[in-house]
Amino acid sequence: MTLENMKDEEFDALYPMKIRMLSGTHWTPVDIAKKAIAFLDREGGSAVLDLGSGAGKFCLVAAVNSKAIITGVEQRENLVQVSRKLAVKYQLHQVDFIHGDLKNLDFTAFDAFYFFNAFEENIDLRDKLDKDNSIDFEQYHTYIKLLREKLTGVKSGTRIVTYCGDAAEIPENYLLVKSSNKGKLKFWEKKD
Repeated sequence: MTLENMKDEEFDALYPMKIRMLSGTHWTPVDIAKKAIAFLDREGGSAVLDLGSGAGKFCLVAAVNSKAIITGVEQRENLVQVSRKLAVKYQLHQVDFIHGDLKNLDFTAFDAFYFFNAFEENIDLRDKLDKDNSIDFEQYHTYIKLLREKLTGVKSGTRIVTYCGDAAEIPENYLLVKSSNKGKLKFWEKKD
């Protein structure tokens, strides 16, 4: 079966059980990923960054449903390894996964950004991603502030899609273009 036609349950079955069990809380649903990439890759070939790509589900779905160059950044090396293996298995050449921290990324290299529940693993421990996951409000606010600063520095016309969360990380110079899925999926564009 090809990735293009998979439903969530089929897609999640590609992952080891431990990762699969976290899907409902941490991985983007297939239909959400398709809606998001349709907005983010408006002209085909956009450079899209998934912040906190987790197991890579958004990136992989986006790669098979667009011409965008997709990059996922994730702090957990085991999730990056799983993501890379799936990209190789399905011969997705326009997707890359970085094991690292967004602090070190140059946001000006990207045209568009996606994030699901930005940094909420620091303030909500349901379905912990790993044993070291703990409540850390200071880290949450530090990352929100950093993300706002980095998103302020990108070019006009940059697009963002957020799924769930309160969108506290979105700077004031972004316009909410539309929303769907009962307001959980939000589409933004930078206006200067």
